Amino acid sequence: MLIELKSDAFFISERLKEIDESYYLVFNTISGKYEVHSNSQIGCSYCLTNPNQGLDERLLELTKKTRRENIYELLKEVDKENEKLERANLQKQMEKMEEL
Repeated sequence: MLIELKSDAFFISERLKEIDESYYLVFNTISGKYEVHSNSQIGCSYCLTNPNQGLDERLLELTKKTRRENIYELLKEVDKENEKLERANLQKQMEKMEEL
């Protein structure tokens, strides 16, 4: 069950509207997490789940970061992180081979 939050202690629900007027904040009673939804999306209003425990500035930053117009920057960031992980994994494999 989703409960829409029209106000909260840190005005997160109101500040989401500053990012995009269609955004609204809900609490998912099944998962126990806060979610951002958009009433402009057709079919499904879900946008993202707050990965943090409470409501704070981090949810607003994540919402801004994951907006459609930021897709190219986000993909570059993911690619960069994947390359970093791949290099670290190769280094570990090389170290194991040297031990053998």
